[in-house]
Amino acid sequence: MKILLTGSSGFIGSALKRLLEEKGIEVVPFDIKDNPLDDVRDFSALQSKVLGIDGIIHLAAVSRVKIAHENPLECVNTNIGGIINVLESARLLRTDNNNPWVIFGSSREVYGESAILPVNESSIRKAINIYGVSKLSGEELCKVYSENYGLKVRVLRFSNVYTGKNDHLDRVIPKFILQAFNEEDLIINGTGEEIFDFTYIDDTIQGIWCCIQEIERNNHLFDDFNLSTGIPISLKQLADTIIKKTRSKSTVEHTKPRSYDVNKFYANPSKAIKILGFLPKVTLNEGIALSIAELKRESS
Repeated sequence: MKILLTGSSGFIGSALKRLLEEKGIEVVPFDIKDNPLDDVRDFSALQSKVLGIDGIIHLAAVSRVKIAHENPLECVNTNIGGIINVLESARLLRTDNNNPWVIFGSSREVYGESAILPVNESSIRKAINIYGVSKLSGEELCKVYSENYGLKVRVLRFSNVYTGKNDHLDRVIPKFILQAFNEEDLIINGTGEEIFDFTYIDDTIQGIWCCIQEIERNNHLFDDFNLSTGIPISLKQLADTIIKKTRSKSTVEHTKPRSYDVNKFYANPSKAIKILGFLPKVTLNEGIALSIAELKRESS
């Protein structure tokens, strides 16, 4: 199997690339961080890499809510421009004997502030920030391309994927751990009652691998899945857990909530469990312990 992987040097992409190569998959990497010419906004650059592929996993994006909020034009150009270029590249490759598939890395942000929790794949999607809107637009393009052009497409919605040293260190779990190491206050943007589910990186990439196997064996054109644990925790509980596990003297402090942040979210992963065989194995306690150990080794 030969797969084009956009965002191959990113947080999820680099971990997925290692897994796929371990399984003997030929991975065609595509990431602007490694090569300035590998820009998903450049249709011809993508077209030059797709010959002979079986599928495209599209992870390249402006991938942070805060960065997208501060750079809305770049977010829209990259996230919407990127997925349309990926879908069009796959469409132009289609023949009677070849139908390359697309797996689109989306986000729980597409649901926005859902009134009913946990969400499932039929829940209302109503994004409240630029990042969420860009991902929701990408999902709609995936569905239209699948229906109108016969492309096999899967949408995977990630939910607060985390790890230690390989994560973005200003994201909540590694940030809290590093603050606890340094005996600094753990800062929460809000009351601390905000709730989310968190998915360890290994479970997320195993979920993507399950999706690759499913899309290869099934002929139906479009489907979407939440890759999540479905087990919520409040930010206050998360901070207290990290303080306890690091034996830190840190305390929890609060700042004003950000207007563009979702405050409560967790998803029901039963559809992904049933159809993909996705099974998150790493509990949050285990994942936090692994992340603490990684960051401790890195700082020692």
